[in-house]
Amino acid sequence: MSSYLWKKLSDEERKKLENEARELILAFGDEIEKLPNMPESVVEREKDTREEREGAVCDSDFRNLMFKNAPNKKDDCIVAEKGGWVR
Repeated sequence: MSSYLWKKLSDEERKKLENEARELILAFGDEIEKLPNMPESVVEREKDTREEREGAVCDSDFRNLMFKNAPNKKDDCIVAEKGGWVR
């Protein structure tokens, strides 16, 4: 485990590490190419929100923590990305 701790690398060690990383990435790419092609799927729904109802009782700070961590909020709602990766 100690081999994973931070240390200053020599130029030779850095080059060796870069080569190992490059080989690993290329090997991973080769394996990915062997996977069968799968069709892309997009799910379209009529509604993009769900109806509010009574939920389970949870920690009193949970709601505040969720809103504090949410990057986008609008009024009393957390704004979540809806398929931004889909063209």
